[in-house]
Amino acid sequence: MSSPIVINSDSDDPSDPYPNLRGSAVGPSSDLATNGGPPKPKSPQKPEPPPVVSRPTPERLASSPIPLGRSRNQSGELPERENRIQRAPKIENAVGAEPESQSLNTPPSLSSAVSHPEVRRPIQIPLKDDLSFGAQTNSRWLSLRHQPYISAAERELVVRGVQGPVESDHRGFQGSEPAVFHVDFTDFELRKIRSAVREYLRVTTKKKRDLRKDLSSLLRKRRDVFAQIAEELERQNLFPHRTRQDFVNLFLDINRHKTSREPRLLSLGKDENDAPAFARASRVSALLFRREISGQRGLRSMRRLVNFPNEFKVCREDELTLRAEWTNCAGDIATIVWVSNDSFICGTTEHSDAHNQQYNKAGNLILGSCGSGILQAYPEHRIVRPIVQNGENSTEAMRQTQDPWLYTSVVSSDYDVAHNRAFTSGFDRTVKIWEVKTGELAAEPSSMRLLGQWAHGGNVNFVAASKHESGMVATASDVAANAVRIYTIDDANLAASSYRSYSCSRVTDAEGNTVSTEKWAYFPATMQWGISKGVRHLLLVGYSPRSRTGDDTDIPEDRLCSGELCLWDGLTGERWRLTSATTQNVFEVLWHPTQDSFIAATSPLGLDVDYRVRTQIRIFRPSDNHEYGGKAFTPVKTLDCFAADINELTIMYVTPILPPILVLD
Repeated sequence: MSSPIVINSDSDDPSDPYPNLRGSAVGPSSDLATNGGPPKPKSPQKPEPPPVVSRPTPERLASSPIPLGRSRNQSGELPERENRIQRAPKIENAVGAEPESQSLNTPPSLSSAVSHPEVRRPIQIPLKDDLSFGAQTNSRWLSLRHQPYISAAERELVVRGVQGPVESDHRGFQGSEPAVFHVDFTDFELRKIRSAVREYLRVTTKKKRDLRKDLSSLLRKRRDVFAQIAEELERQNLFPHRTRQDFVNLFLDINRHKTSREPRLLSLGKDENDAPAFARASRVSALLFRREISGQRGLRSMRRLVNFPNEFKVCREDELTLRAEWTNCAGDIATIVWVSNDSFICGTTEHSDAHNQQYNKAGNLILGSCGSGILQAYPEHRIVRPIVQNGENSTEAMRQTQDPWLYTSVVSSDYDVAHNRAFTSGFDRTVKIWEVKTGELAAEPSSMRLLGQWAHGGNVNFVAASKHESGMVATASDVAANAVRIYTIDDANLAASSYRSYSCSRVTDAEGNTVSTEKWAYFPATMQWGISKGVRHLLLVGYSPRSRTGDDTDIPEDRLCSGELCLWDGLTGERWRLTSATTQNVFEVLWHPTQDSFIAATSPLGLDVDYRVRTQIRIFRPSDNHEYGGKAFTPVKTLDCFAADINELTIMYVTPILPPILVLD
């Protein structure tokens, strides 16, 4: 059964990687039972006082050559003395323990360290730093039989693994108590470990005030002794609740500066606040069962007309929760592409007009890492800030206070998984080529390095990497002729990669004259590479008329609904024939993810079209080569739409033959 699991933790440490997790902290003076931990147990009965032991006189202590923790002989006397001075020990109480009478009997670990001289460099901890782990405590957490310590990397994996419902039979949860999987070392324990490390390494220099920095300096470049020190600590049983692996994990974290200032305890427990997740899961199961019995309409057992696809969609959307959010980018998000399971590239618009250049700022190209929660800005898409002649940005004061660079909008991006290359394009009239490096650890941010760029004659609105093994890349810019380029990548010199240029047939008229003017032209409106294996080398481009000034009245009326749909072979440069809708205004195109077919949204075409129809969607499939005398695609279905424009097309899987189409206006 899938159940929501929550990590419990609490810490005031600003460097704590889990600041929002609930639970309890553990420290020398904290009571976890009253700070978010399990219910505080009833106070145990007061233990009977220990038997009174006669204490040696100061004169006898001053001359005793044997550690005071050694046991007395049967007659109650100390062993034979020598002329050596040793101060009487001071025993400190355990965390949360009741005050007890001082006893001269020490744990067997200390005497065993002395009675086994064959052990290399045995560790002897002064008795004043010892902790009575066997003492009674009011905290259930500190009385755990085992207090595990896992490395920071493992803790990060646990946190990432329980972000959603986890399969669990709850055998690890006793009643309402969470299952503890990590307990930090307290400062008291770290002081003992520091003494042990200094004893083992025979360090006599002065101790540093900062406990963790002192340990880090002691263990720096000494990973070869981690296992030996951990083994010695475990053998002497100085920390009964810790194991050898716990010490090794601690030493690794100290070396990597991954320890927290405020000790904390991490545990897994059932998230009682996420009950809606179970309700949603039950809802989906009920809908599937009802659909199987009643069919798609749901009129029988449901007692009402039910739109099952919509109900499933609602259940799915209800499961989505906000995990991370970033703000204060340069402008609106114009493009985004994933470069790994954790990282993405994001491009934004910019304020670049003469009247609003004062709002132009860096942050137009962003590399984000979900695991680390870090955004990194890359300023390469920029030009030298032009001098403004009129308006508020023309004053000398504004010029002195503004950045000498003008950052441009980044409007398109793509990623080539096979060659680990990312491509971004924008209004600086260039395409940038990047190498992306993802972090080795979840908390380590990704980075990318600029490999080269391709200059164009106008704003580059599209860049797309082919899934073909050749690694071809297509670009489309705002130029009247040869707007489309297909690059053949040169791995030795990416910036000098060769390319072919392509234009639609509407660029010139029948007499060969240029159709476009200074006010309008035919520009690429959409561009897509084939996705399935048989068409990955084919580039589909749709053209539409567009004003150069932003005023659609500049376009002649007889050209408003015109355009062209073009299909080119990127390997040979050959243009494939399309048997219909080749002269219409193209809004959007989309290839099928598994079949050699595509759909295109265009202005309406035909003699018997309803006057309310303003757009049409056609499904194209490869045709018989002999029928049209060459390679061609022909429409097999035409759908009418009343919307004035179509911005996006989405294919939904229902049948393996011809899937239906979802149109988003």
